[in-house]
Amino acid sequence: MEDNEHAPVKLRWLWQLTGVIVGAMLAVQAAINGRFGGMLASPLHAAWVSFVIGSILLFIVSLAQRSLPNVANLARNKTPWWIWLGGFLGAIYIFSNAFLVPKIGTGTVVVLALLGQVIGSLSIDQFGLLGAFKNRITPIKIIGLVIMIVGIVLIEMM
Repeated sequence: MEDNEHAPVKLRWLWQLTGVIVGAMLAVQAAINGRFGGMLASPLHAAWVSFVIGSILLFIVSLAQRSLPNVANLARNKTPWWIWLGGFLGAIYIFSNAFLVPKIGTGTVVVLALLGQVIGSLSIDQFGLLGAFKNRITPIKIIGLVIMIVGIVLIEMM
């Protein structure tokens, strides 16, 4: 299935806009965690506090939606081992932001993280990894990636 078949055309712009807003929120989060890590003199503690607060919020929302049994059912069913790695990878991401932002700046961290996200997502889509739909890498996607890399170099030169 091709990527453009995932969302109805009428709503696709809304989901794309949501993606942009969430991306902006990641930049804000990186700046906050970087500053917090500096204030605590510990990016590890900043990441920990961030995860605790996020976990409390998600727990409250899950209680309100009465969806916690779904997690218990998933745990009892046969699931791939890697399905549980999302929180681990999220913790590494949050810690890395808290650690790197004071050293190289929010903009640089966010742009490099975005480059990593694009490279990683293209690879996942190309091979249909982790249950993703296969969406082949095309020459235009490679050109877009090269333009992005050139943009990063230009941003870093200024």
